[in-house]
Amino acid sequence: MGTEFRSQLGRVGIFGGTFDPIHNGHLEVASAALRTHCLGEIIFVPARRQPHKDARPKASAEHRLAMIGLAIGGTPAFSVSDCELKRPGKSFTIDTVRELGQQLGQATEIFFIVGSDSVSDLPAWRDVRELSNLCTLVVAARPGWPLDSLDALPHHLPAERVAAVKRAAIRSTSSAVSATEVRRRVGSGRSIAGLVPDAVANYIARNKLYRVT
Repeated sequence: MGTEFRSQLGRVGIFGGTFDPIHNGHLEVASAALRTHCLGEIIFVPARRQPHKDARPKASAEHRLAMIGLAIGGTPAFSVSDCELKRPGKSFTIDTVRELGQQLGQATEIFFIVGSDSVSDLPAWRDVRELSNLCTLVVAARPGWPLDSLDALPHHLPAERVAAVKRAAIRSTSSAVSATEVRRRVGSGRSIAGLVPDAVANYIARNKLYRVT
């Protein structure tokens, strides 16, 4: 699946993550970012392997990419890029923002969407100061990870960038659904209805993903 963006102008969100699998919580966060920041497009970018997670994804890159395609297929403002899957090794956000920024053009304002559970890792991100200059970091509140975790950022970023991050933060109506819970339910033979789009649930069943062997 190639990268075909709708426009090289305007405001574009980049939503990175393992998406193992993509679930309704991801889609709710993306929709909230789309509305809050008047974005023209959100690009979902599945990681080959996230730098701050020791465990490798349970599903293959091909399966995760396919599930994202099924989940976002009915939303014209959503697209997917396989740029991180094509790069060897761990997937660093700064490399993705640089690469997609070049493709989108200098006239495009980039917003990188990250869950509030990842804020504590931000100081360890590669070239985080450059990242904060290349894009607006949009922190989405997740259950159990309140936005007051942003108060730790002034020790690692300039004050004006921290202020920008706080202004851009969003609170979605996302439930407590997580990819871990989806995988756990599949592994124990329970239903995942309502946690993922129907097309994704059917794909998981058809390809026998996340089953305990």
